[in-house]
Amino acid sequence: MRYRPEIDGLRAISVVAVVIFHAEFFWRGKQILPGGYLGVDVFFVISGYLITSILLDELAGGRVDFWRFYMRRIRRILPALYVVIGISTLGAIWLLPPDSLKEFSRNGLAALSFVANIYLWLTQDYFSEAAGLSSLLHLWSLSVEEQFYVAYPLLLGLIYGFSLGKPAKFLIGLSTFSLFLALGFQHSHPAEVFYLVQFRAWELLAGSIVAAVLRHRSSLVLAELSGSQLFPLFGGMALLAAFVFGQPLGLTGYAFTVLSIFGACSIIAFAGNGDLMTRLLSSRPFVGAGLVSYSLYLWHQPIFAFARHYAIGEISHLQRVLLVATAVIMAVFTWLLVERPFRKPGSFSNMTVLVTCAATTVVLAIVLSANLITEGLPQRYTPDQQAMMSVSAERGTLSLKGQDCKSASIAKACMIGLRSVPPTWAVLGDSHAETLSDALSRLFEKLGVSAEILTYPGCPYVLGVDPVYTTEHCANFASAVLDKLKNDRITTVVINDRVNAYMEGTRFDNHEGGVEPGQPIPVEVKGVTPANELDRISGVQGALSSTIQTLLDNGLTVIYIAPVPEVGWNVPHTVLKLTATGAMPLTTARQAYLDRNRRVYDVLQMFDGRSNFLAVYPDDVFCSKESGRCITHTANRLLYTDTDHLSREGATVLVDYMTEQLRKSRMIPTER
Repeated sequence: MRYRPEIDGLRAISVVAVVIFHAEFFWRGKQILPGGYLGVDVFFVISGYLITSILLDELAGGRVDFWRFYMRRIRRILPALYVVIGISTLGAIWLLPPDSLKEFSRNGLAALSFVANIYLWLTQDYFSEAAGLSSLLHLWSLSVEEQFYVAYPLLLGLIYGFSLGKPAKFLIGLSTFSLFLALGFQHSHPAEVFYLVQFRAWELLAGSIVAAVLRHRSSLVLAELSGSQLFPLFGGMALLAAFVFGQPLGLTGYAFTVLSIFGACSIIAFAGNGDLMTRLLSSRPFVGAGLVSYSLYLWHQPIFAFARHYAIGEISHLQRVLLVATAVIMAVFTWLLVERPFRKPGSFSNMTVLVTCAATTVVLAIVLSANLITEGLPQRYTPDQQAMMSVSAERGTLSLKGQDCKSASIAKACMIGLRSVPPTWAVLGDSHAETLSDALSRLFEKLGVSAEILTYPGCPYVLGVDPVYTTEHCANFASAVLDKLKNDRITTVVINDRVNAYMEGTRFDNHEGGVEPGQPIPVEVKGVTPANELDRISGVQGALSSTIQTLLDNGLTVIYIAPVPEVGWNVPHTVLKLTATGAMPLTTARQAYLDRNRRVYDVLQMFDGRSNFLAVYPDDVFCSKESGRCITHTANRLLYTDTDHLSREGATVLVDYMTEQLRKSRMIPTER
């Protein structure tokens, strides 16, 4: 084959798109190149084109040399792959806790066996948050290729002989069948369509079709088509559109997959005639990036994943740029020291390559298997670290008859405590109040009372406010709850929710690198359009004060638990990271909590001292005034399940403290 530099340029833009996608660069809240993952699809097209071109040359000469074909594949794929897996394994043993190391090792063994796509299909959503922590996630594509090429040379040989040397029509038929198969299952089985070779074959075959067509209708003939020099430009624009606007799911998302394949085929089929796209892709920067594209593809995901495992908070944009630069440097060295020497004819004999690859496979398989047999090498850690790593956290939501007490139904309110007596207490709030239900139920049983759970996730118990960005009917629910409290003759209410986040309208930033992910969750007074953000906040603050006053005016005793300290980091995940690196404990600044809750505390302090009102301040139990820090765990217990919800253990700590305050205030009997 003649060398086509624009193919290397096409490789370059494809790998850059994939790297940017996995680096997760954002601009104004939106991901840059959300369709960058489609660069892998372009690799499939390029691979199908190049392999088919080589095979057709050999078939024209009389027969396919299968030994030579597979030795080329081995020299091209395995040496660099084994270097990356080997170094990544050392990094995983150094950095990853036992469960993560086991997951890495299973993925590594699947990659060595070229069944990583099947393993990931069964275990990992490519587009999930957890996928960013999977160091070998990207090796699914190599498995797809090698599974395809196990049978393809023989199949092409049969087609070539049957079609008298003109296989394009048969390849088109096979590709069309695979495409229709993918379209048919895209909605019902999206994971299979993404990972499995039968649904990906049409992309490799698309490149094969281009190779077959070009062989019998040369690029010179294609160049005579009207406007043919515009096809590569159209192809480049199609790729750009797919990378910039691509979506991962649904038929709309699959349309961008088809668009990326069309773009790649247009460039390969029509480039080389002096057009603008050919000149651009053939330029030195593009060709240079294309030459190291395979090594860059191999390196980028482990580097990003290990950085995410090591980092406590979000990785900054500058750090992401440095990680990309690191991947590029590693790719250049791998190309110079591994790829090029092994691919160079005569540098190593076939037997030397085979023995080296076989021995490396065995060594890697033994190490990865040892990681699994030893349950993730827990011996790397002290007994205390091992104990902390084994701790799990679950929500303290009470389960009755197999159902959690987290329904937003007023008519079928969950009953907790001593359920043989009519309810005289009620628990109000959002999902944070629900997490207290198990601990509260035990308290109410001791008191000989029962309580109704009247909570609504995503809604604070504040009369007359609704979310700004979502459709929950918070105001209607809160009003209906007030009516039920009157009708059911409830005497005491316990309120706990995340009213600070709803009032401030922002997710929590602990100013130490921990920024809670997700969209803002502001509420506003229903029917009132605030002039500005301060007006909205003041309106919600006034509504909170009015709500407490309304409850008191209706003869209710109000026990108001202020919002629990938010963390910013996902506590179970972060504690695991810190334990693995010996950087415990995980704490946050008490001042950040007080600043966040200043307006809420201002309201609560207005009612302090009233006989039928008690404010419970969680910073008194979770935060130390002396150290100025708030805890998220103890020596062997996690107090949170995520960034802001208490675990069952955390809820017990808070309810025990509330109980002490109730006894001190003589609102419940003192223990004898």
